[in-house]
Amino acid sequence: MKNDDELIAKMRGFNRFYTNFIGVVDRHILDSPHSLTEARVLYEISHMEDCSARKIMAHLEIDEGYLSRMIARFTRRGLVKRSRSKHDARRSIIVLTEKGKKEFAKLDRSSSESISRAVGKLSDEEFHELVDLMDRIQALLSKG
Repeated sequence: MKNDDELIAKMRGFNRFYTNFIGVVDRHILDSPHSLTEARVLYEISHMEDCSARKIMAHLEIDEGYLSRMIARFTRRGLVKRSRSKHDARRSIIVLTEKGKKEFAKLDRSSSESISRAVGKLSDEEFHELVDLMDRIQALLSKG
């Protein structure tokens, strides 16, 4: 059944729908200067304890060179700063600067507002059903 062409086509159709829905196809996300990947990296830096490039790469499964160039751009723009780890001098800890925190807060707020608008037509019951279904999708796909 896993190779059923019709079911795979439906999944691919859903993927196309959802990437359009969240704006991934657009070069920049949430009317910001950032791509989805850049926004995700900023999210990880904001939320990850003792954030390092290695941790981001492992969590997002992102190419080391691509991430390195992105962090260098963020550093030049004053969004992040790097410092040596107190526990391992070979490792750099990455944190958001005040400017980076403001930039991320704007992205985070825009994302929440975008989702609120998208589900605004749903009843409370439909909204809870949608979230339950999303939890189920995540649980099923996380098995592998």
